[in-house]
Amino acid sequence: MFLVVALCVIVPIVELAVFVQVAHWIGVWEALFLLLAVSLLGVWLVKAQGVAVYRKGRSDMAAGKVPGRSMVDGLLIFSAGVLLLVPGFVTAVAGLLLLIPPTRVPMREYLIRRWSRNARVTVQTMGGPGGPGGRGGVISADSVERDRSAPQELGRQRAIEAGDEPLG
Repeated sequence: MFLVVALCVIVPIVELAVFVQVAHWIGVWEALFLLLAVSLLGVWLVKAQGVAVYRKGRSDMAAGKVPGRSMVDGLLIFSAGVLLLVPGFVTAVAGLLLLIPPTRVPMREYLIRRWSRNARVTVQTMGGPGGPGGRGGVISADSVERDRSAPQELGRQRAIEAGDEPLG
């Protein structure tokens, strides 16, 4: 919680200081124009990179593979888009760096390593395979079978069941 509050206070102060310095160097209107141009370039890059990652994920799924890297890339591209929406040079540079594939790949690999390590710890602590009290990967689940032969009546109207057309 402290980190979020600190970021909400520190980031605007840093952005304002950087904007004032850039405006001092090139002028206020030029600095505003530059911010607008960077944001527009970022929107175009977010769209192009997002479509490319979407297509890669679809091709992975069509090939029967889990699109893990594409999902992490999509998360990073979304984060870049959010950073580009925040007005300021520092967040714009961070967002643009996340949009460029050569600088996005190390971040993606770091996140995958970190999340994979956390997932292994979670499986072990939950009693999964190899963990304390684990039963060799057996997952027990209870199930309830419903009789779907006759839909239920609700007053004068018939309840919508799975597979029924709601407006038909």
